[in-house]
Amino acid sequence: MEGTKVEHNFKTFTMKAITFFLIIFIMASNNITAQDTIHAVSAKSYIGKKVVVCDRVNYGRLLYINKKAPTILFVGPDHPNHYLTLYFPYNHLRRFSFDPEKKMINKRFCATGTVKSFEGKPALYIKNEANLNVEEVNSFIFDFDEKIKNE
Repeated sequence: MEGTKVEHNFKTFTMKAITFFLIIFIMASNNITAQDTIHAVSAKSYIGKKVVVCDRVNYGRLLYINKKAPTILFVGPDHPNHYLTLYFPYNHLRRFSFDPEKKMINKRFCATGTVKSFEGKPALYIKNEANLNVEEVNSFIFDFDEKIKNE
């Protein structure tokens, strides 16, 4: 009878330990893959964090006047008061099927990446077209605000 009680206690302990580690693993996995969806105006609070930024590009410019210059797009008010910079390094632009400066001006977008800093402002370095979704702007502000409120 003593052996059966020990076996039962061991099985109970084992099941509790497995359940505990499974819960910890699931929680850790959610933290790794979970990303906040934000407006560009909030990007400064997310420096160093991976997010999905959804907003609208106001205008863009080449950083330097030469063929190997990155493409820079600004989100929010006019430069230098913009909220976020979308930085497309020149050496990655050839991987894109479109010219971001031509396609994205006045367009709604969602971009996934880690918020970094560029010239003292929050920035997303876009190196892969798969991390970017560009749409036409149709009542953008109202649609996006409703989407954020409902999540």
